[in-house]
Amino acid sequence: MNHTEALAVANEFLIREGFLMDRRDWQGWLALYAEDAVYWVPAWRDESTATEDPDTEISLIYHTQRVGLEERVMRLRSRTSVTTMPLPRTTHFISNLAVTGANATRVDARCSFQVHFFEPRTAQQRVHFGYYEVALVLSNDGWQIASKKIHLQNDCVAPVVDFYLL
Repeated sequence: MNHTEALAVANEFLIREGFLMDRRDWQGWLALYAEDAVYWVPAWRDESTATEDPDTEISLIYHTQRVGLEERVMRLRSRTSVTTMPLPRTTHFISNLAVTGANATRVDARCSFQVHFFEPRTAQQRVHFGYYEVALVLSNDGWQIASKKIHLQNDCVAPVVDFYLL
């Protein structure tokens, strides 16, 4: 796969992921992740250094299998996560997309992101921003996320930080 093709795959994929979250199509969103996908949002150790080892340091979110994301979706659907009811309305944006590696069955990419959201309960508008590092792999089901690392730059945020806000 050449660089232009890899860039198109990553761009289309990440736009679709944000669209599915904004539309609350949780099953469609989960289908984007491989069964053994790693989803990681490191915390900040200090003002300029993020944590580097999710096994020994604090993370905002860390799952080593898609089932962890499935459990988060189940809590939303069951409405047992009362701190998020009603769910915020979101709009996901990506920019500055760059392919960092590619072959016929894998695309590694990095991009900046912003998620604008409105909290109906408090009528407040907020923004999360940072950058993603993603690895996409080609499977029998098409392209899927093998790993996604989310570097949240404004981590002094509202009390709730969850996947749909990142």
